[in-house]
Amino acid sequence: MFKKLAVSSLIFSLIFPLAAQAYSININNIITDTELLDSDSMSLARIQSFLKDKGSYLANYMTEGIGGAPKTAAEVIFDAANFYEISPKYLMVRLQVEQSLVYDTDPKQTQLDRAMGYGCPDGSGCDPEYSGFFNQINQSAKAIKGSKYLQGILDNGTTISGWGIGITKTTLDGIAVTPVNAATAILYTYTPWVGKYGGGAQQWGGTSLVGKLFQDWFIRHYPDGTLVQADGTSGVYLIRNGKRYPFRNKTTLLANYDTSKIIIVSPNELDAYEEGPAIRFPDNVLIRSPKGTVYVIVNGEKRGMDSQEVLSYLGFNPEEIIPASWSEVNSVPEGEPITIDSVFPTGILLQSRQTGGVAYIENGVRHPIMSREILKSRYKNRILAKVDQDEIEAYPKGDYVKFLDGELVTSDQTAIVYVISNGEKRPFSNADAFNSLGYSWDNIIHTNQRSLDIHPTGTAITVE
Repeated sequence: MFKKLAVSSLIFSLIFPLAAQAYSININNIITDTELLDSDSMSLARIQSFLKDKGSYLANYMTEGIGGAPKTAAEVIFDAANFYEISPKYLMVRLQVEQSLVYDTDPKQTQLDRAMGYGCPDGSGCDPEYSGFFNQINQSAKAIKGSKYLQGILDNGTTISGWGIGITKTTLDGIAVTPVNAATAILYTYTPWVGKYGGGAQQWGGTSLVGKLFQDWFIRHYPDGTLVQADGTSGVYLIRNGKRYPFRNKTTLLANYDTSKIIIVSPNELDAYEEGPAIRFPDNVLIRSPKGTVYVIVNGEKRGMDSQEVLSYLGFNPEEIIPASWSEVNSVPEGEPITIDSVFPTGILLQSRQTGGVAYIENGVRHPIMSREILKSRYKNRILAKVDQDEIEAYPKGDYVKFLDGELVTSDQTAIVYVISNGEKRPFSNADAFNSLGYSWDNIIHTNQRSLDIHPTGTAITVE
């Protein structure tokens, strides 16, 4: 089951894309250490499907492994990645950088023999110990972890050619580079050229091509409502409309979002999104000025409350008021004040004394809430006002309240897990798609089927 769940038949599609844009290569941070060393980043089946999807000759290539046992190219890559604890993504990128083997549909034998360019100096043949597809993959992966590369950095601070974290060196195409991590230092040891994608020698792809292929092939794009944070940083962003919106401070984040749902991404993945304006205060959040005035944020404006009675009448919890500095208060445009005569200016939750059902009333319209899970997702800090059922039904019925964008949901009547995006429920094609995006199984909300059915089904999320 896709719970780690077996998924029923779905219409497969590409993951929700960003608007087309040119990614920039940070020559000091080509890829992260995690991106180089994450041996679990792709399953054997995914490696095989990736090669097939690219139209690669390697998708159907068979070679000999240890003892002459036949192995597919995908098996060689997968086994080496796991044995040497190297990312299979990196191994496939290196195959393309060195001999174009991921895209090539009919390579020469010399390309296969020199697949990773390891132990094969330019202008000469390969050392027999390193020649051949199997040997190239394994010897290259082994070397990356050895004393000339990673272990050298761990033991001595540099690789065999002097590349290290925070050490500035000049590449063969004349560019000063200061690696910010071990992975980048290792890449320049392997290929000491920046190359054309990083402003270096235009006749070579160089190390910048490694970064470009990682971005082209493996940058993960997330549905609206996802919280992301770059590895090793403190800033958190909300993904919405193909942009990333930073939270100005932690109190703003905590007001409406659960920090356990933050997904850690690489700096390159974060940089793939254009940055939007900072989220200072979400709607329906209460803030108190240093003078003591309580405001509620409504549609990006702060609206002051003229009495404690107004606060109680609107169903807000006084314990949820966020103290704000004058600079924070003044950064939000001021709207009309709220009085006791205002008619639900921020909406109100009404619970029937007779049935226990809850509806959200806004602008004189009743929006039914189908489950406790939706209530908690949308209004976790709001208090319910108990009234008679007749009072609730006096308001005309509008659309049902849906889950907040970014929530992971399923029901006891389906094996499918969905992520809510733009009010739609988008199914994950399989567990690999779910895991590859960094989602947590602990964050899946189990609700009733009716609460799922009010969300139209969107396109499926796949691993490619």
